[in-house]
This record gives sequence, structure tokens and C-alpha cells, in this order.
Amino acid sequence: MSANFTTIKAITDNVQSVLQGQGIKFSRSTFEDEKAIPAALFPYGEIKYKGEDFEYTHGQRAGYAVGNFDVRVLLQDRDAINLMRLTQKWTHAVRDALTVNALNIVDLATSKLVSWVNVDGVTAEHRAEYGFMSFAVKIRYRET
Repeated sequence: MSANFTTIKAITDNVQSVLQGQGIKFSRSTFEDEKAIPAALFPYGEIKYKGEDFEYTHGQRAGYAVGNFDVRVLLQDRDAINLMRLTQKWTHAVRDALTVNALNIVDLATSKLVSWVNVDGVTAEHRAEYGFMSFAVKIRYRET
């Protein structure tokens, strides 16, 4: 197994752990639509791996790669104003939680391979009592 696979897997696991620490819930089950998600799972999170960008280094120094993720958070509230406020709250909670120090935990604690985290932005959409948030997240790590 490649060391870089182990690193990107650890980063993905750490993103989930950090978000769980904020109160976002995850499930191994997949749901076809939001109405099938049990109420106890809100706010509900999903992490989608979108691929990686690799840096060509000419052999002069350690290489770096950037993991691209789509972090989704689903919210539920029957009150439209409360749903909007929840969306605003989670926008900043997720952005503030995803930091270099927060991700260099567990398997990455000693190596400190994560060197940069960027939340490019978030899009939000509301349909009925559900709020859908999608964060574009880039995480740079040193290749091993």
C-alpha cells in the first residue's frame, strides 16, 4: 500500500473526526433523499473525495499534493429563519474547524504532513425544511 494513500486516507478520517467534534453526524448508510435521513442524524455530514493535484518537484525537494474534497452538511428546520441562521452558523463552524493543526492528529500527529488547508467557499441551498451546504475544501500535504 502506498504511503501517499495512507496519508490521504488519514486526512479524510481526520476531516470526519474534526467535524464530528463540532457536532456533525455521519453514517455508513447511504440515503437516496434527505427525507430518509433519521432526524437524530441532523446536522448530517458527507465527505466526498474529488481527487488530487500533484506538484512536479524536479527532485529538488519533497513533493506536495493537494487533496480536493466536497464536504456536505445537511440541515433540517421547519422554520425558514432558523434554517437560514443554522446555515450561517455551520458555514463558520466548519470553516473555523478545518485547520492545519486540527487535521494533524491521530496518524498524522507525529509527521505533521498537512501543511495548508483552504475552504474555497460554501454554497447553500434551501428546499422546504432542508438546508444543503457544500464546502469546497483543499488540503495540501507533503508526499512521503
